[in-house]
Amino acid sequence: MEAHCYEWRGRRGPSLAGLVGRAAVALDRHGVRAAFGEVAADGATCIDGARLVLPPRLRGIHRRDAPGPLHALLAGACDRLPRGRVALALSGGVDSAALAALLGARATVYTLAPELPGYSEEAEARAVAGRLGLELRVVRASAADYVQALPLVIAACECPLYNLHPVSRWLLARAVGDDGLDVLVTGDGADEVFRGTSGADYLPIVGALARAAGLVPVAPFLDESVAAHVAEDPHKQALRSLAVALGVPESIARRPKQPRFAPPIDLSPLWDGPRVAALAQALGREPDLSADRARVGWTTLALLSRRFPGLIVSCAA
Repeated sequence: MEAHCYEWRGRRGPSLAGLVGRAAVALDRHGVRAAFGEVAADGATCIDGARLVLPPRLRGIHRRDAPGPLHALLAGACDRLPRGRVALALSGGVDSAALAALLGARATVYTLAPELPGYSEEAEARAVAGRLGLELRVVRASAADYVQALPLVIAACECPLYNLHPVSRWLLARAVGDDGLDVLVTGDGADEVFRGTSGADYLPIVGALARAAGLVPVAPFLDESVAAHVAEDPHKQALRSLAVALGVPESIARRPKQPRFAPPIDLSPLWDGPRVAALAQALGREPDLSADRARVGWTTLALLSRRFPGLIVSCAA
């Protein structure tokens, strides 16, 4: 997965905090609203005048070349992995399951098993790995692990979150790195490529988290040959049929897309009331903490703000 960068005052760099340093900066209302999931992500950041610069394939596919055979395209992408010990992040969906079938023994297969109600996909991952004859390494994570990891996650991705789902990627990537592996293959980007939509609200985050764990993130669906030649297929019917042909259980391959959101977790150990109040005043809005999305957003915005000493002075529209 190609790395994104940031642009601020005519300069570009991989770290937003590194570009801004201790300069006096204002919050950007639109960027905060995008980070909170209130409006579509379009490259705006929470810092006025700073933008996220995305590689072309993360901006949405607006032009497609002649379609090619999906099996050959994905197999070719899997054959072009960087050197090193390879891990695959296996969830309960068709995207990573198809990659597991294509990679086979070339990758060590991991799945995260959060100890959170209704959130773990361990059973589905075990079903896929068992059918394909692959050993599965299960990484268990408690609610406390999510809370402990959150400051590191925000420092790595440099944006607030509105749900803790990306923390799952950090927890899995950290375990993969601790095991001494080098490359993390994921099913990221499949929905965006088949639909022709942007992944600006998620793909840069999970890519940054893998890199922060010392891994090279690879998303075969975002490989240039795949992204440019797959036919538009919003429901991924071709991928589902391929997965079945490769041996993925049909119950997994045909299962409709299910949005993945982490359930509410008590973030009170990380709550910084005075800082949140200052941020809210700068933004000209009252924090409505009745919903988990808002509690996560304000908690993580406060965590992010600590990386910018010149912040909390004024607010850009």
